[in-house]
Amino acid sequence: MKKTKRTKLVLAMCLILVLGIAIGSSAASVVQTITAELRPDFEIVIDGETQNFKNASGEDVYPILYEGTTYLPIRAIGEMMGKTVYWYQDEKVIELKDTDTLVTDADVIITGGTTTTGGTTSGTTTTVTETASVAISLEEAKAIALDTFNLDAADVTFTKEKLKRDDGRYEYDFVMQTTDAIYSVEIDANTGAATETEIKNLTTGTSTAGEDIGAAAAKEITLAKAGFAETEVTRLEVERDRENGVIVYEVEFYNNGVEYSAVIRASDGAILEWETDIK
Repeated sequence: MKKTKRTKLVLAMCLILVLGIAIGSSAASVVQTITAELRPDFEIVIDGETQNFKNASGEDVYPILYEGTTYLPIRAIGEMMGKTVYWYQDEKVIELKDTDTLVTDADVIITGGTTTTGGTTSGTTTTVTETASVAISLEEAKAIALDTFNLDAADVTFTKEKLKRDDGRYEYDFVMQTTDAIYSVEIDANTGAATETEIKNLTTGTSTAGEDIGAAAAKEITLAKAGFAETEVTRLEVERDRENGVIVYEVEFYNNGVEYSAVIRASDGAILEWETDIK
C-alpha cells in the first residue's frame, strides 16, 4: 500500500542523526555535520517485495543519498533481519543481535554498570535498560498468555519471554511448552490483546495458527473484489502488516493502467480499505 504521509523535516533530522552516529561509530573519530538528500522516491525491493521503513514511533522513514551512496535506517535493517538494535553508549557502538541517549531508535540502550537485566554478556557485566514504556508488565502478560490457551502455570515451561517492538508497537513474544504441545502467542504490551497465536502438537507434528487467514486468501479476496483472475493482473504484491494493533494484508495489483489496492483484516478476511487509481 503506498504511503502518502510525509513528515520530511522531522524524518530528515532523525536519519541524519543516525547517519552521523554511524560515522562516529566507525574508525573515524570525528563527528561531522553533512548535507544529504532525503529520498522518499527511492524504492527498496528485497526478493521482489518493496520495503517500507519505519522509525520507533511507527512513522515512515526513507533512504538518504549522500555523495552517491544510499544510506538506510539502522533499526529498519535490523528489523528485517529479525535482530534487536543495541546501543553501547560508552563505546559508541551499535550492534544488531538475536536478543531482547543518542540513538533514540535503539530497542535497548546499554551503559557500563554492575547489574545485568534482560540479557547476558561475556566478559564485563553490563546494565541493560529497555527503552519501552508499556502498560502491561511481563508477569501480567505471562498470565494473559496462559489464559489465552486455558493453561495452568504448573504445567507449562516458558521457553521464550521477549519484549519486542513491531511497527512502532511493543509486544511480548512468548513460547510455552507442555508435555504434548508448544504454544506461541504475541501479547500487545499496552492493551493486553493476544494478536497472534499458534499451537503445535508434539504428537502429530501439526500446527494450528489463529487469527490469520494467510497471504494467499487475502490475495484471492482482493482479486474477487476487483473481478479479475490472477493471470489478468500485473505487479501483484501482498504484504503482511499491522495497523492500529490489527494484523492486516495490504494487496496491490494493476490491470489496464488502473492500480487496485486493498487492506484485508487477517483475522476474518474483511476488506477494511479499497482504492482504485488510474495511472
